[in-house]
Amino acid sequence: MIAEALVSLHVGDYLTCNHPLEFTMRRIVLLSSLVVVACGDSNAGDEDASCQGAKCDDVDGDETEAPRMCVGVRGNGQLIFAHFASLARIVEHYGPVWGAAGGSSGSITMFVLESMQMNPGLTYCGSEPCTPAEQGVRIGLLLKSMSGYAAVLGQTPEAAAIGQLAPLAKRFAESGIAALADTDPVAAQQQLLDLLQSEDLRDLINSELVETVTSSPDPAFHVRDLATALAALGSFDVGCTPEQAMMGCNPKAIFVRPGLLDFPSLVEKIGRIGDFYAGLGEQDSDRWQGWLDGCATAAKGASWSQIAVLPLGQTTCGLEYTAMLEDYRAGAIAAGSRPARLDQPIGGELAALVSTSVVTGAAVGTFAQARSDYGAAQPYTLDVAFDDVRFGYWGATDDLERVASNSLGFDDLKTSKFLGLGTASWGEALAFSPAEPGLARALEIDAAQVSAGGWSDLHPTLVLANLGCEEIVYVTRRGDESSFATGVAEQLGMDEAGKAALYDLDAPSSFSASISEADAVWCTDWNAQSPTDLAGVFADAYSAPMQASSRFFTDGVDPYSGVAPELGLRGCSTGA
Repeated sequence: MIAEALVSLHVGDYLTCNHPLEFTMRRIVLLSSLVVVACGDSNAGDEDASCQGAKCDDVDGDETEAPRMCVGVRGNGQLIFAHFASLARIVEHYGPVWGAAGGSSGSITMFVLESMQMNPGLTYCGSEPCTPAEQGVRIGLLLKSMSGYAAVLGQTPEAAAIGQLAPLAKRFAESGIAALADTDPVAAQQQLLDLLQSEDLRDLINSELVETVTSSPDPAFHVRDLATALAALGSFDVGCTPEQAMMGCNPKAIFVRPGLLDFPSLVEKIGRIGDFYAGLGEQDSDRWQGWLDGCATAAKGASWSQIAVLPLGQTTCGLEYTAMLEDYRAGAIAAGSRPARLDQPIGGELAALVSTSVVTGAAVGTFAQARSDYGAAQPYTLDVAFDDVRFGYWGATDDLERVASNSLGFDDLKTSKFLGLGTASWGEALAFSPAEPGLARALEIDAAQVSAGGWSDLHPTLVLANLGCEEIVYVTRRGDESSFATGVAEQLGMDEAGKAALYDLDAPSSFSASISEADAVWCTDWNAQSPTDLAGVFADAYSAPMQASSRFFTDGVDPYSGVAPELGLRGCSTGA
């Protein structure tokens, strides 16, 4: 019966859906209840037709009529594991995610989440179709297993690709190359090249950086500048210290200096993670099924260390996960093929919006000249009008058109800077959004647009509201806007008025409006955690308080015990 219904759905209904995700969501509902609802209408059958595509608070416990829950993800660099922990708790209580928005590391998180929601083991729970609640518990287990992924792979390229950059920065800081450049620039140049081309790093290193060092007309200039920047890799500092300024530091260097990491190569590693969790390639779907059947139920509410020791037949959940991962990775490396997930479109399975800042207009030529001057070791300027800086988003065509129409009438500065970048594959977007200033130079999208990284919308709830999300949870941390985001914007021409309009929590800014628009705010304290303490990062984010007034989050079938109507925490509560 299920197979016949799926065939009917595929041939009779897929072509009538306006969005590929609508087919996926219908398939989930069909497998859960054998009831086919209207295309993309997760509230079909509601008496109040006006609620369709708008904010709906009704919670009646009927899982076939669950509202479209979306997550807005604040990028957080090396603290990305806080995303996985936060989302794990959210989906454990509220089920699969319908849509998401974010940039920088948040784009990686969305890609990983979508991959997990594609896992074949979410279709059946034992011999019966999984309910959305059961799917949520399974997705939660997959998200927690990212801790196991990091433990298995240690300092492999995949670890660097998902934000674990501290070991690399430490190596450059301890090398002493920057100091050597002052006394013996030729020796420092060779030492830097030796480190960049060492066997364990060469797979990660940006060839443009190597070329800059090799062909520098002034080794003292480039080696000192590059070695100092590499020692601070992942710190996301903007500007120059007084000491650096005395040595000729230019704060605009973050846009023109070649970054350490080869982002196309890193994207391949991220794609490998995606293929693993989506069950693609040479993997045994029965093995995934057995692991999820045997480990998911007991995993709810537990940490990865607790899950890993759970018995699973003659082994444990942790040992079996490790074996599956190592078998997959060995096969994927041997095959040497491009991960299939990278060529799949954004918006194909998850209604996703991937953001990046975009330099446009006259600023594009200014950027090109600054790049040329830097390469020649000459003084350079990069004066940009903030009006030429737009906030771009990749996504499905219909999704971008919906957001661009601004049907909810937001009149804030961030919304006015919206720029639809069109459709793209995950591989294309991931090559730009996580490539923040400091990790990479600004990167040309095309002849008329330059990406300066995904710092531009760290609270993306307004675009989700215009997208048609019905319940929005914003995953963030307490506190004001990051000095990194404001610092980059200032280097790109933002003045005090623009800063207030975008980021002032004590005024009707874009940031304030974004918090107000969220139906729930997941309020971590990740900035108080060490990026190298993954267990601590996970523990803080997994048990973070959530502020919510929506009955979907407070009075649903299985509400989170840490929810409160008002937290009074700055950055998470309006007016705090």
